[in-house]
Amino acid sequence: MVIVPAGTAVLGAGANDPLDNADERPERSFQIARPFMVGRYEVTRAEFEAFARATNRAALGNCLTDRRHPGDWQLDAATTFRDPGFAQAGNHPVACVSWDDAQAYIDWLNSMTSGGYRLLTEVEWEYIARAGSLQNYVFPWGDNSAEACDFANAFDQTALEHYADMDRSGYKLFDPLECRDGHLNTSPVGTYRANPFGVYDLIGNVAEWVADCHASSHAALDESGVLATADIACTRRLAKGGSWGSLGHNVRTAERDPYSPAHRDDSIGIRVAKSRP
Repeated sequence: MVIVPAGTAVLGAGANDPLDNADERPERSFQIARPFMVGRYEVTRAEFEAFARATNRAALGNCLTDRRHPGDWQLDAATTFRDPGFAQAGNHPVACVSWDDAQAYIDWLNSMTSGGYRLLTEVEWEYIARAGSLQNYVFPWGDNSAEACDFANAFDQTALEHYADMDRSGYKLFDPLECRDGHLNTSPVGTYRANPFGVYDLIGNVAEWVADCHASSHAALDESGVLATADIACTRRLAKGGSWGSLGHNVRTAERDPYSPAHRDDSIGIRVAKSRP
């Protein structure tokens, strides 16, 4: 775990972001009043396996994957965190886990420790991604997507070679990164450069579930940075950070991906946070 200092968090797309979406507005700032802790790495497959074995949790399928037809992502009953459709080692980030799975993992983690573990809020996630900077760059490292492969495993020239024949007709924007990260699917956690807070893989590898319900804009958040009328049973939760399969416009800091809490995806995993006593 890494200690994250108190400070001012910027949330949402800045005026310099040409690819912003309506639900990433307005740009707002929030106060992180107390230090907290966050996982240096994403939860690995080995760590999630330990939880699954300890609790006899089934490896549930119906995970979104393109294993049957590259470039065509469909829900697949046989695709699970143990078999996400590509080879993984224990030090790769777990994938094919839902928001509900993430909560179950955290509940188990709290039962095995002194407690306090949880998911990040979206405000906290963007605060860490920007490493506390008030400069709202498009990407955590700046405005230049060509630098992405130093920090992130996303859809780059390595992936483009594999997906050269995919049907792109459904894409409004197809912008693979103009660099090579060397991995087609997930990579071992911590492969790329850490950010100034010492946190790895906030962008790319797998997207990460955060605690928040999805809202149509950031205007709905109260001064604490959460929905004033937060519904524990909300219909859509958020994943942040993009993944090994994310195009350039999907690895922006402000990007938001809303899904059902039961949704499983070969590119979404978990990062844990912890409140300090």
